[in-house]
Amino acid sequence: MKLSEPQIKQVVGQTGATVIAQDHPAISELESNFGEHTFFLDDEGLHVWERPSGAEQESKKLVRMRVAAWGDEAKSSLVPHEPLPTQVLQDSK
Repeated sequence: MKLSEPQIKQVVGQTGATVIAQDHPAISELESNFGEHTFFLDDEGLHVWERPSGAEQESKKLVRMRVAAWGDEAKSSLVPHEPLPTQVLQDSK
């Protein structure tokens, strides 16, 4: 799911993750592999945020799903894997 600007600010502020800009050259490849999302990078890898499984659109929670982990100590490559839930935030919208 694509996050709104307030949601992006909330995620960055609470997690310290870096958002990948929509005009970044890698966005088209990321979207073809993982779907349309707002993508974030942090020390653990590549993440997207989603509503909890089965939650209504009005849910006030966001779940961080890691979709790729760093492949080496230098954090120079990512290794995709099955989405792994790693954190839950209350969505302040």
